[in-house]
Amino acid sequence: MKPKRGYYSLIQFCPDPSRLEMVNVGVVLLCPDANFIAARTSANNRRAEKLVGRGELDRHALNSAKQAIEHRLDVDRASFQSHEDLMAFVNTRGNNLKLTAPRPVKVFDPAADLDKLFSELVGGRSRTQPVEPPAPQLEEVFRGLHQQGRARLNLRIEVPVLGRSLRIPYAYQNGVLNLVRPQRFSNKEGVAMESAMRLAMEGDLLQRHGQDAGGEKKLIVVSLFSPNGEKNGVAKRVGQLLQEYDVTNVPENEIGEFVTRVERDAHVV
Repeated sequence: MKPKRGYYSLIQFCPDPSRLEMVNVGVVLLCPDANFIAARTSANNRRAEKLVGRGELDRHALNSAKQAIEHRLDVDRASFQSHEDLMAFVNTRGNNLKLTAPRPVKVFDPAADLDKLFSELVGGRSRTQPVEPPAPQLEEVFRGLHQQGRARLNLRIEVPVLGRSLRIPYAYQNGVLNLVRPQRFSNKEGVAMESAMRLAMEGDLLQRHGQDAGGEKKLIVVSLFSPNGEKNGVAKRVGQLLQEYDVTNVPENEIGEFVTRVERDAHVV
């Protein structure tokens, strides 16, 4: 099996930067060619506690910080498509958890290789089990269409007016260039609606001002939620907001119907 390019970054607990003492508490692996990014963090904090002294460690704060990294990578994984994207994330970390500069690594099986890196560089038991890639049915169908010349993968699209780029894992042409972005939303309404508002604005601007030599563009968001997000109404409100801005929303339970339409309608690009 031919290896894919990947990058890993260690998650380190550093309670006092002036002393330069730190321990590895997790690892992040990015494999752009497999549309994969995830983190493994340690289930216990014994090694971290040794740096600050018994009884002095705020375990809840440390566990929350680990969870925040895992959650960010899970919710916003479509934004990580390159070494530069991971480096930008590394540079945003400002609390006791630091990330090292990404290092290259050969990747054969992303989830298994992440587990191996965790075992070798952190050790012990991780907090989470391997995470399935978002919407694997989308990945399978679009990879097949790409091989047929009827889809494009991993685009970087400039959003008019805002002057920033949007990462698009999948795109297909059926008279307009459809930009398909899976998005895993938080179950917390405020966080979810903030993400939806950003996508709605970007989709609106792309549709109104994004026409170029490639023709018109339309953003399609595949909305992914945990069961709680469906039950508490957040998913419905996110869908309503996107539709207000004429951004097509594909709920997770409609992915099968959506890919059937794409397979039928996608032109050669």
